[in-house]
Amino acid sequence: MSKPADDNTKGLMPALRKRPVQSRSRALVDAVEQACLQILDEAGEAALTVARIAEVSGVAVGSIYQYFPSKDAIVALLYERVLDEESEQLLKVREKLIGVPLKSALEQILANIIRVETRLFRLNKVFHLRYHSALHLGMWRGPYTTTGEFIEATWLPLLQLYEDEISTQHPAMAAYLLGQGLRSVIRSVLEDMPDQLESRALLDSLVAMAMGCLRPCTRE
Repeated sequence: MSKPADDNTKGLMPALRKRPVQSRSRALVDAVEQACLQILDEAGEAALTVARIAEVSGVAVGSIYQYFPSKDAIVALLYERVLDEESEQLLKVREKLIGVPLKSALEQILANIIRVETRLFRLNKVFHLRYHSALHLGMWRGPYTTTGEFIEATWLPLLQLYEDEISTQHPAMAAYLLGQGLRSVIRSVLEDMPDQLESRALLDSLVAMAMGCLRPCTRE
């Protein structure tokens, strides 16, 4: 199942062939989804095949292919559920930032990004890396058609709230680097140093990088 038609990442992840309408078809899709999750939890992504999903779910292979064009389309459904859930959590994180000093706010934001990325990565590492650009929590289900719109609607207003604590003369560039650059760094860590993803050193380094963008050293 892919994201809505007005989403800029539409097409990056495999979608259902058709959406289940009747209760019986919904039950079939749910059974396939739960079987996929069970296999990933118990045996890992190497054991995930359509044949194994059919065996665990009790749904015939032919019936699975009526709704899912590939194994990745089944996994995509799992990711959609997780991102929908995390989108609700993100609203609570943003509410907690009211009145919080800049550095503490950045630490909370980046810690949440790392937590979500860790959750998505552990679900299916190969899938997560392959479709990382589509699995953007900040843009998920959002009304943004471009990355620029996302930055202007989220990160730039955040920086404006902290204008008294920021010295950069290029807030738009700083907002972009925070919104997209740091996520790219986390993506690289996922691929190259996954064991460091939850380390305090990574979070501290990301916060330092963010503060460096917002309070750059002036040249003499």
